[in-house]
Amino acid sequence: MTIKKNEGYRIAYAISFLFHPFIIVVPLFFIVSLRFAIHPLEGVLWGSLVSLGVSAAPFALIRRGVAQGRLTDYDVSRREQRLLPFLYTLICMGAALALLIVFDAAIQVLAVFIGMVCAVASALLVTHLARWKISLHLIGITGAVLTLSLLVTPSASWLSPLIVLVGWARWRVGAHTAWQAITGAVLAAAVTGAIYRLFGL
Repeated sequence: MTIKKNEGYRIAYAISFLFHPFIIVVPLFFIVSLRFAIHPLEGVLWGSLVSLGVSAAPFALIRRGVAQGRLTDYDVSRREQRLLPFLYTLICMGAALALLIVFDAAIQVLAVFIGMVCAVASALLVTHLARWKISLHLIGITGAVLTLSLLVTPSASWLSPLIVLVGWARWRVGAHTAWQAITGAVLAAAVTGAIYRLFGL
């Protein structure tokens, strides 16, 4: 399938970049951490740990892979190239989770983090067992909107159209089919709801 790189494509590409999971996870966890920390410095610490473990470290691996030609692009668009970045990201997440526990992170922060780990692990299973490239962008934005709406303020539900916007962008740039985007959103909603229920939130 040939993708026409017109103005619509450029807009979709910009949206995909702005709402990349490695980007949106940073403000999300700072907001949640500061919301539930007793002292602001605690919130900054927890947010920083997540940013380093879930965003900076995995992105550094992907950037190196792209530079060396082992990965096609920063989105790791080719399904067969996703295993190593996925596994490395899960290892980094495990290390970040351990540090959050050591630094006595709030239960809400731990719940959000564990929900994210479960969503990424589920996406890994779908990608490599079912051999189907589920959308991480949709997992990220759906989980973020639900988290803000359920744990921070119901007013965040007004951000829901972003889910559709990001889904369109991923389809428009040719990264995913509509069903891969929809499945990513549904998976994120199911995992987020289940984890928060488990934690009594």
